[in-house]
Amino acid sequence: MMSIISKVLSTLSILQLVHSGFSSFEFYQLKKQLSLIDGLQQDITLPYDIQLEVLCGLLLFTLSVFLSFEKLKYIPLVRSRELLTQNQYLQEIQMNKATKKDNLIGNDPFGEFSCMPSFINIHRKRKEIRDYLSIKEVEKE
Repeated sequence: MMSIISKVLSTLSILQLVHSGFSSFEFYQLKKQLSLIDGLQQDITLPYDIQLEVLCGLLLFTLSVFLSFEKLKYIPLVRSRELLTQNQYLQEIQMNKATKKDNLIGNDPFGEFSCMPSFINIHRKRKEIRDYLSIKEVEKE
């Protein structure tokens, strides 16, 4: 539900935009008639007061839209089973809680991204395998 301030601002901004639109329409109609009658050049631009009125109307409209937003109410995942209404949102899942088991067993939850074949250094991997095999040979003897 919009607050009173946002309703007033949106009404003012819409009236201001309608008035500036009507003023610019009248300006271009006069400009067209003057160019037909007097052969006046077409380099006459829209007056700055009409341009400023449009910008102020857009600014007021944007402000009224932002003021009409309600504060988001987040709902935790663990609670009794109820249907969500229109203005209710679930809380975000924290990554440390979601990966608790992965951390306990030493699994990397981002392994799909951090261990891509195109990023592997082949020479380093081969050296690690040679070192591992040489340690295994020493242990066997």
